[in-house]
Amino acid sequence: MQLLPFVLIILVFWLLFWRPQQKRRQQEQEMQSSLLPGQEVLTKSGIYGTVVDVRDSDVELEISPGTRIRMVKQGIGEVLTPQDPSGIEDHPDFPTRGPDDDQDNPNRP
Repeated sequence: MQLLPFVLIILVFWLLFWRPQQKRRQQEQEMQSSLLPGQEVLTKSGIYGTVVDVRDSDVELEISPGTRIRMVKQGIGEVLTPQDPSGIEDHPDFPTRGPDDDQDNPNRP
């Protein structure tokens, strides 16, 4: 009976801390193992780059035209997905008002 509080504390720690951390680590390892040339990435140190070459344990990134660095896969923080061009609006946020738009507002001169 005296061990019950300790068991409950260990269970709470496992549910709140260790399990979510293991899931995050697993997702990160899957992302790092699926890197492909041409993907834009953000390193854990905050450097944006494009994957040029993928090897067993490291990748080669181009961080500016003609500047390449080689780093271990574990240094890649996230893969940046480009925006979908179909989501870009062709019209401006504040359209110009036409001559018949003032009919809705009787207070406008």
